[in-house]
Amino acid sequence: MKPLRISVWTSLCFSILLLFPAIWLHRRYNYDPTAVVKQVVKSLARLEHSYRPLPQRSRGPQVIVGFGACVDLRVRAIPLLQLLGFEPPKLSVEQLRTYDHSGVLNTEDDISLSFSSGFVSGAAVERPVLNKTLFRRMVQVAANLIPPELQTRFVSTLVSGVNMLRLEGDEDVNNTAPLAWWSLGGSAPMMAVRLAAEGAEVSLAARLSDRERGHLPHCIKTLIAPPQFGLPAVPEEDIHLILEYESGERWGDLVAPRANRYILVHDEELPRLSGLWPGVLDTWQRVKSAFDSTSASSDDKSPIGTTHLSTLPIPDLVVIGGLQSMDRWPFPDQPDIRSDRLTELKNFLALLSPETPVHFEMASYVNRQFANEMLRKIMPFVDSLGMNEQELPNLASLLSDGPVSSISSAYPRAAHMLDSMRTVWALMNDPQLPRVASASGPGWRRLSRIHLHTLGYQMIMVRRHVHGGQVARRDLDAALNAGSLPARRSDVGLLWPFTRAAAAKASLIAHRHTCAASAIDPVKTRLLMDDSFAVTADANRWRSALRGSSVQDPIPRIHFNASSPVTCWTEPEPSLEHLEDFRRSTDHSDNGRKFNTHVEICVAPVPVCIKVRQTVAAGDNISAGALRAQITARNPSSR
Repeated sequence: MKPLRISVWTSLCFSILLLFPAIWLHRRYNYDPTAVVKQVVKSLARLEHSYRPLPQRSRGPQVIVGFGACVDLRVRAIPLLQLLGFEPPKLSVEQLRTYDHSGVLNTEDDISLSFSSGFVSGAAVERPVLNKTLFRRMVQVAANLIPPELQTRFVSTLVSGVNMLRLEGDEDVNNTAPLAWWSLGGSAPMMAVRLAAEGAEVSLAARLSDRERGHLPHCIKTLIAPPQFGLPAVPEEDIHLILEYESGERWGDLVAPRANRYILVHDEELPRLSGLWPGVLDTWQRVKSAFDSTSASSDDKSPIGTTHLSTLPIPDLVVIGGLQSMDRWPFPDQPDIRSDRLTELKNFLALLSPETPVHFEMASYVNRQFANEMLRKIMPFVDSLGMNEQELPNLASLLSDGPVSSISSAYPRAAHMLDSMRTVWALMNDPQLPRVASASGPGWRRLSRIHLHTLGYQMIMVRRHVHGGQVARRDLDAALNAGSLPARRSDVGLLWPFTRAAAAKASLIAHRHTCAASAIDPVKTRLLMDDSFAVTADANRWRSALRGSSVQDPIPRIHFNASSPVTCWTEPEPSLEHLEDFRRSTDHSDNGRKFNTHVEICVAPVPVCIKVRQTVAAGDNISAGALRAQITARNPSSR
């Protein structure tokens, strides 16, 4: 027995010795697997509330969001495909990732192949189905999965409402969430709901069914377009079939690298942009004028109607989203009116005050001809862009006459995304693209903000004055007094304040939306942000990003700090001069810029939700929340 005693004592002593380093580390550094997450979330939350006082002391900014709505039928992807009898294609993962999504979806095999491509890449995909019979069958099978108690009502996608998905008395979300449910959908309504929840006064321009209108928050005003193009007075609902899947979920031998969604549509209203009509701005101004006049009369205790506004109200922000439904014309037996509808949208944007910023929420476009026309007609009027890691490189490619990629990396490196943002910023100054007159310089474009939202981080790039706000205001006043073309706040870098707070808010909304919870549980959270990242992946091209270093020196790196997780820096505005491989033009030179500006870039880590409840509309909520942080008050002319 003696040898056995020695063996036991030896093992015990060895185990105790192994515990000493862990105990020492815990006491020395207060080591906790969730400590970093807690610190990051606390710091982000502090920044989130730094941009405005709560509760809101004055009326929020006036926002118009357009132009359309739909009904989302959300369903767990794999159970639905199994019920339908769909099978994964017998192709390798490499073949699936290179699948061309520009083709037509008309058969079960077409859908299986397209879904598999997005599934193995973890990419968000939205595709139209031309086969109406097949689409309706899929919708019917999915609708049959909705629990009886949810068959006749919508489930809210806002954080406070999504908790309705949890069944009474059961805390295990993964086991209790239904396989399918209805909700209000569409980029415009989702962004409108978020902006309204954040205190903005929102008007939604869309043709809405009775059910859609009934599930909008009462604080959102609706601008209803008259029927056009032979459509009924009360529109039929465009149903979007949302197939959601989780990270690590399997379909046959295929595995999803991250949670995401695959969307199938067969729309009647949205491809026609039916929510837009020539009188939308006049209607908004008339309604707002009447309301403001009544409010002013009430405040002054004077008879209603005796107070008249000297000027028409102007919106503080216009948000455009959902144009991806126009990517392919789904009516082969009818004339294609998409070009005319883009012209109508262009005319609407041209009517807006120069002081009204326009935000455009990008989406997945695979039809190069339509995307190019959209760029030429709409982008000259855009001040702000919102997009994800797939849409950003696609936009950069479209602007430089490159190919359109349907799928991109689910976990993009920060340096590559920063370079893509610089490329878009520079190419938006391409003299070959149409111009909008501005006091910033001859042929200047309006872009002054880019917001990139990815799974692991948020990036926001805005224009700033080199010498700060005081000098910027002095330059703006001087330009206005000089006459000629009116200067705008964005021209001098005054339009988008609180970039750091906006990035923090976007990160927190990303977690809350996907986890469907207002409180962030560190146990259900991870950080994907690297300990550090390079400011550029191409120092030879983007020397402007080197922050004073030479090309021969190591590329500067941004180091992650949990106690101060949002990092911001400035650098020269990206321009075509930095793109040596891009075509030059004698008609363009950044030396003609009137104001001394550069860009501010802020990067925030996302506390990534591990137990994902929903992915669809995440980008819409993230973008709208960040916009609200940077549009904090009304323009003096609209008060």
